[in-house]
Order: sequence, then structure tokens, then C-alpha cells
Amino acid sequence: MSKEPRKIPAEFRGYLLPRSAHDSLIDTRDHLRLLSQFTQARSEIPESIIISPDALAELFERVANHVDDALATVVDLKAA
Repeated sequence: MSKEPRKIPAEFRGYLLPRSAHDSLIDTRDHLRLLSQFTQARSEIPESIIISPDALAELFERVANHVDDALATVVDLKAA
């Protein structure tokens, strides 16, 4: 076994995004869209939507955790 660094062809250089990171980013996108829908102006609908601060905090925490999970698994192929 060689101790030399691997040589990665130029066409493969970039970032490796594992499936779990991709899934976390999809979940994050969906949560952000949900938050966006909650905060959109509702001029056609006279009803109000009430979202508790605890519910918002939980959504933001969930989004942050998904981003942390995704970033933790991304591999920089240039450094590999």
C-alpha cells in the first residue's frame, strides 16, 4: 500500500455530497418553504395563522440540524 496522496482526475475534482447530506438538504429546503408559506401575506384569506414561538423555534432548530448534518458529511475532493 502506498502512502502517497491519491491523484484525482480534474473532471472529478469538487465536492462529494453523500446521499445522507443530499437528503438533509432536501429536508432543509422543505422546512424553509414551509416557513416561507407561514410568513407570506394572506390578503385573500381573512383568517390568521397563529404559530407559537416554540413551534417556530423547533422548525429553525430542525433546519439548523439538517444543515449541520449535511455539512459534516461533505468531502472536499481536492483535499482527499
